Amino acid sequence: MKWVIKITRDINKLREEIDKIDKKIVELILNRMNIVHQVGVTKSKDNSRIYVPEREVAIYKKLSDFSGLEADEIQSFYTEIISFCRKLEGILNVGIKYNALSLVGVKKIFGEYVNPVVIHQFEELNLESVKYILTPLSKEIIDFIEKNNWYIINKVNLNEEALYLFSSYNNSIFKDNDVTYILHNGIISKEYIKIDSDLFINLIPFKNLKDFENLNIKILGTIPSI
Repeated sequence: MKWVIKITRDINKLREEIDKIDKKIVELILNRMNIVHQVGVTKSKDNSRIYVPEREVAIYKKLSDFSGLEADEIQSFYTEIISFCRKLEGILNVGIKYNALSLVGVKKIFGEYVNPVVIHQFEELNLESVKYILTPLSKEIIDFIEKNNWYIINKVNLNEEALYLFSSYNNSIFKDNDVTYILHNGIISKEYIKIDSDLFINLIPFKNLKDFENLNIKILGTIPSI
């Protein structure tokens, strides 16, 4: 029985250590929330973006370098910390077509604190309150973003299907390995997505974008890479 008592005592000591760590984690999150609130006040004065995907990717990369964990592993749990802090700046409205995949995709990108706005057609959106759309690529969404001057800013892969995040706010901080989406009437890159018989979205590394400046192209946006 002595070994049973010793193991129990050891487990209790370890649990006490875990409790201490948990309290420190919550304390740090509260400190982070306070700083995020200060950032939010500054943003509200100049109408800056609340959601900045390239900034979030940079956070995952820095924490990955610090911890030795993969960046996507960091993202899997840190998204919720960022989401919890971001709610101080405002809960974002994201337009989606009604299906389970889109609902999961919204949470995967934004975390728990987001408001999905279900629509049947993109033209139904109130663009004063909805600044984001999550949907697969299609002629309909391409027509919408061209008409309204929106951009591709992020994407999420679920069950081998890609959902793309579109916004009235463009990304503005780029790295060489970020992916730029180019609308063109032909195939000009190794990676491309066919929209219809004479319309393609070509995927170009941001560092190579200048090589295509002389072509008749339209840049739809650049997605940050982890």
